[in-house]
Parts: sequence; C-alpha cells; structure tokens
Amino acid sequence: MKRYVAFFDLDRTLLDKYSPQLYYKYEIKYGKFSRWKYYKMGLFSIFYKMGFEIKDMEEITRNAAAEYAGQDAKEAFGFARQWFIEEGRYHIRNSMKKEIEFHKKNNAYLVIISASPDSIVKPVAEYLKFDDFICTKTIIKDGKITGEIGTYMYEGNKVKEAKKLCQKYNFNMEDAYFYSDSISDLPLLKVVGHPICVSPDFRLRRIAKKNNWKIIRK
Repeated sequence: MKRYVAFFDLDRTLLDKYSPQLYYKYEIKYGKFSRWKYYKMGLFSIFYKMGFEIKDMEEITRNAAAEYAGQDAKEAFGFARQWFIEEGRYHIRNSMKKEIEFHKKNNAYLVIISASPDSIVKPVAEYLKFDDFICTKTIIKDGKITGEIGTYMYEGNKVKEAKKLCQKYNFNMEDAYFYSDSISDLPLLKVVGHPICVSPDFRLRRIAKKNNWKIIRK
C-alpha cells in the first residue's frame, strides 16, 4: 500500500517547457499546425512564464481543442505519443527525475495533475511510470475527437480532483507533496503539506520565499 501522494504539474515543472507549444511545433513539421497559431501560442507561453494571469485560458484551450474535431482519436493519440518519444522526453527536468526517484523509494503514489490534454499527459505518465494522472480530458465519440473537452484542469479544479483522489485512496492532504512552477497552482500549493516550487514565476517565487516553501531552481 502506498504511504502518501506526490502530485506533479507538467508544464514547466516536470518538463522544462510548455508542452502544448512543444507539441504544436512538432505538428508544424508534419503540416498539422499553422505557424501563425504557433507564434500566437508562443506569446501566451511568454506571459505564462512571466507569471501573468491569462483570464481566458480555458477559452483558449477549448478553441485549440476544436481544431482537432473529426480526427481519429487513436491516430491523434498515437501521434502525440510519437512526439513525446521522439522529442518531448528530452525536456524532462533532471531535478524532477531525482524527486521522482526519491518518492518511488519512499513508496509514494505518483500523480501528474495538469491542465494539458490527456493526449500529451498520458505518454509522460506512462514513460515515468506514474501511478495516475489527472488532466483535461479529450471528448471522444465513436472513435472520433469531437473537438470538445471535459473539465478544464486549472486552479480550483485541481484542488477538487486532488482531494477526490486522496479521499478515494485514504491519503492525507497534509502528507501530500505538490510540485509546480506557476502562480495559477497556488490554490493546490496552499492545501498540501509539502508545497514545492520548481523554477517558479516571479509571483510564485515571492510567495514561496514569504512562506519558506522549498524552491527548486532548475
């Protein structure tokens, strides 16, 4: 039986970059994504990195998801897996590999919790041999992507799902770890017993220092 749970954010935490931007860049090579949309996403990535809150992030994500409407789900998820194996896995932070190993040795239940879509999160979780993942779900009907998404796994929604998981497996939130880089994850960082900030944006860094939270800089 696992002793406690350790949650890891994906973008700029487990990975050193924003995963959708990495994935869209890979799609451009195969003619699956326009350069203009990629550069637009790059602007959002810059604001995200700097710690500025983007109010309509969910709308942006839902609009991006709509671009995949009608695609064969198995093919789309297979392409995302191909991206991760060929390119994405090289963006895993070495510092996070060490943290993961530490928690595995201590018999922790490892979970990725991310706003990114399941097509991107799933291959990362499988590669790192995590126990579970919580993310934004792609809606699939009759084997086709509908272009819709389920609950956008962001801010307060992460807290709700993390608590549900702890209740399901009898884990204590006071014993839980959470690794994140972003001010948007402050709600979950505040309710776990072990908040850890990974190369945090300037707003989160200031809060981490004020609260004496552990900071991993790279």
